[in-house]
Amino acid sequence: MSIGLANLITLSRLALIPFIIYSILHDNYFLSGTLIILAILSDYFDGIVARISNDVTKHGELLDPAVDKIFTVSVLTAFVDKHYISPFEVFLIVSREMLVTWVRSVMVNKGVVIPAFFLGKVKTTLQLVAIFLLAINYVDLGKVLLWFSILVAYVSGFEYFMIFYREKAWK
Repeated sequence: MSIGLANLITLSRLALIPFIIYSILHDNYFLSGTLIILAILSDYFDGIVARISNDVTKHGELLDPAVDKIFTVSVLTAFVDKHYISPFEVFLIVSREMLVTWVRSVMVNKGVVIPAFFLGKVKTTLQLVAIFLLAINYVDLGKVLLWFSILVAYVSGFEYFMIFYREKAWK
């Protein structure tokens, strides 16, 4: 089994995380900003490469969101250590992600695939911009954007729970 270029790109994002955390914790704003941009670009390009090369795999479909969550939680944890954000903000973000992941998993087991919603993509964009701003020491603007992403995250999460409810997925 070949791992595929798209999955290698995804794994490269995972490999960047310790360097991003180190650069954040050591106030190297240029390096942390640059590495975060690389991570964001890798997230964008892995899907494109998979589709262009006709190499979309179940492993990749599971690996990409897992790496996204590891990236987000790891970097946010570094910001907690820097006292840029509170553990409560991380709790809100992680809780929403885990609940939506659970809902989507239950629905897949029921034969219903829920694609990513527009607001979910807006949430991700806002969250990534907030992470970038925090990494380059634009803390106040980054915190405002992070809170806005949390608000959008819960609104978009509501969409998933409405489908869960409409489909009576608990039965």
